[in-house]
Formats: sequence, structure tokens, C-alpha cells
Amino acid sequence: MLTDLLAALNDGVWAYDVTTQNYLFISPGVHNILEYSAADFQHNKELANQIIDPADRDMVLAASPQPGADDWLEITYRVVTKGGKTKWISQKKRHIIDESTGHEVILSVIKSASAGSDRNTAKNAAEEIAWTKNNLEALINNTEDYIWSIDREGKYVYMNSAYRKRITGMVGTMPNEGDDAYIHSGSTNKVRNEWRGYYRRALSGERYVTGHQSPDPFTKQTTFFEVSFNPIYRKSKNEIIGVGCFARDITERLKTEEALIEQNERLKNIASLSSHELRRPVASMLGLLNIIDKGNFSNPENQQIIEHLHTVGNEIDEVIRLIVNKTFMDNKFPL
Repeated sequence: MLTDLLAALNDGVWAYDVTTQNYLFISPGVHNILEYSAADFQHNKELANQIIDPADRDMVLAASPQPGADDWLEITYRVVTKGGKTKWISQKKRHIIDESTGHEVILSVIKSASAGSDRNTAKNAAEEIAWTKNNLEALINNTEDYIWSIDREGKYVYMNSAYRKRITGMVGTMPNEGDDAYIHSGSTNKVRNEWRGYYRRALSGERYVTGHQSPDPFTKQTTFFEVSFNPIYRKSKNEIIGVGCFARDITERLKTEEALIEQNERLKNIASLSSHELRRPVASMLGLLNIIDKGNFSNPENQQIIEHLHTVGNEIDEVIRLIVNKTFMDNKFPL
């Protein structure tokens, strides 16, 4: 009875099983609107996407319903009928899970739409999506950090320009979406297996940050990276569909931290020299100054005290030279 009711509607209705990639139902209304028969769609599973007007195709394909969402996704766009006419249609889509089979099913309802306000709505939506996409691409590709993602099969889904350039320099070939990410992970099996382990951890649900080092393909100098691995979940479902990765060159930061550690060690040594090696001769000098006969400078004992002061002065000078060497002679501080 339900099939008869749907077939009686002027609107076009179909149900597509994502799991088996087969149409479960196509109403006669689809033929009335698009001029394609149910057999046409069954024979060519990509037909529904192929008949979308090229000017609207990116916008329509980007507007996919999320599995398990309660709301219907509604969108208006142009299609090219079997007779070659351009026609505006309004489509409602919903992504459900068939409780009896557990399969993912996309339900669609289409109807003819007027070319007035619907055209402006679709045009504005397409322009907004294009503007957002272009700005996001510009932002991601304008950074020197490396950004990429893979699916569960280890295939590239996205890469920014910096990552493509780095991998091209390392393995000699430019990676593209759909390529095997494991093959492009390094030039040796050891490195590739290392990255396979990184991806496997994220695909199991672990979100983490790790350190990595590799030679720069252009300067041949060792560079150090901080790499974050983030599982990508399907919306509204506890299912991991891929891994998003973000790598940042931290070589200069590590050099700065190492320099600060060395500087702290020098400062500790200087403090030790000042508090121990310098304090002793200074204390001796103060003691000698206290016993000078200031009332009678011609006192013969003053001559001996002055000779001792000269010796202590040389000791102080040696300690000062040592401190200066600890401070400046490593060429990290200007004189």
C-alpha cells in the first residue's frame, strides 16, 4: 500500500541503499520530472549526480545529509533532463539507518521549482559555499605548517600545499587525493611502518601528539616536528572514518630551548665562581686593608701588607677573567 501511495504522488521519490549501492524504490514522479526512467537510474548509479547542472554540482554534492539526523536537508538547484532541458528542482534528502538491515539509506523527494526566488536562493547558497571554500583553502595553503587527512584505508583525503611540497621533495612524486598515504610516508620501510603505527593509533580512537624528525629534502638538515593525530568521526555516530594530521616545524624552538638551558648552566657557573672563587680573595683583601697602619704609612709592616694586597689583586683578576670567559668566549654573547 505504501508503494502505491508513493507512486501516486506528483513528486519524485526514491530510496537508495548506500551499503549495497542499489535503489530500493523509484516512483513514476521521477520520470515525470527528470524524463529518466527507473531503469536508467538502476543501470547508472551515478546518474543522479551527473544530471546536476555543472554550475550547481559542487554546491549540491557538498550539501550531504548527515546519517541519523532528524531533519530533512532541503536544497534547490538546476538539472539537465534527458531531453536536454535545464530545469529547476527542489529536493529534500535524509540519511537514515534501516533498522531491519542496518544499512544506510538515503531518502529523496524532488519536485519542480520555479526559477524566480529559488534561483536566487540556489545562486546565493552556491556563491556562499564557493566563497567559504576559497577562503578556507587560501588560509590552509598560506601556512608553512603541514595539514593532511587520510581515510580508514590509508588513502589521502586532503593535503595542503606545504604538505604536498614536503612529500614531493622526500619521495620524488607529488601525492594526490586517493593515493596511498603509507607509501608516501617515507623512503624506507622502517619509516613507512613507523607512520603506519601512528595512523593505526589514531584510527583506534587515540588522539595524541608526538615528536618526529627527518632530513629536510632541500637543505638536508635534520628538522624536528610536533605532529598531532586526531581521529575523524562520522557525525552523530561513534564511528571513526579517518585521521586528521597537523605537523609543525619546531626545530628553531628546540634550538632556542637548548640555548636557554646552556645559558642557565653558564649563569649557574658564574654564580658559583662569584660566590666561592671571588669571595675568598675579596675577603683576604678586606682583612689586609683592616690591618694597614693608617697612622704611620712608613711602618715597615705596611710594605708586606701591600705585597700581599698585590697578590690578592692578581687572584681577583684571574677569577674575573674566568667569569668573562664563561660569559662571552663561547661566541653566543657579544663582547
